[in-house]
Amino acid sequence: MKETGIIRKIDELGRIVLPKEIRKSLGIKDGEDLEIFVRDRGVYLQKYSHLLNMTDILEPLCCLAYEVMGLKFIVTDREKVITAFDSSLVNLSISSSLEEFILNRESYTAHQPVQYFDLNGYFYIEPINVSGDIMGLILLYQEQPFLSYMIDFTHFLAKIIVNKIDIL
Repeated sequence: MKETGIIRKIDELGRIVLPKEIRKSLGIKDGEDLEIFVRDRGVYLQKYSHLLNMTDILEPLCCLAYEVMGLKFIVTDREKVITAFDSSLVNLSISSSLEEFILNRESYTAHQPVQYFDLNGYFYIEPINVSGDIMGLILLYQEQPFLSYMIDFTHFLAKIIVNKIDIL
């Protein structure tokens, strides 16, 4: 994005308003967290992802689930893949159809093969709901229909993530 040079005043409480054009171009939505930091005498804002800051926990969990149980998990924040059973999926943007699951706030089981991230198969999708805010999704991917323990384990993984974020 081109530097705009927009000037804004700070109010008595230290607040500024980010222009709508900037919020739109950076995909910043109402209620999202921003990280504020200082570098080289400047103040910088960037979108904050609770899940991205949990990769030290999420990566080993997904790897162990795959190695021990053969479960293929993909964990996203609201924009992209944070970690996955296949590292080539990391940082891929989520599709608008996956964004719908975030907006709808509901779990979903595909009873027929579907395609996400160039993977064609069965998906179970669980929103990561932290105190009413959907932080991202957990996708369980299989080439065959799911067994009940697989979905139960996905719920378990979601609860671990939610509890860890609540502690932060």
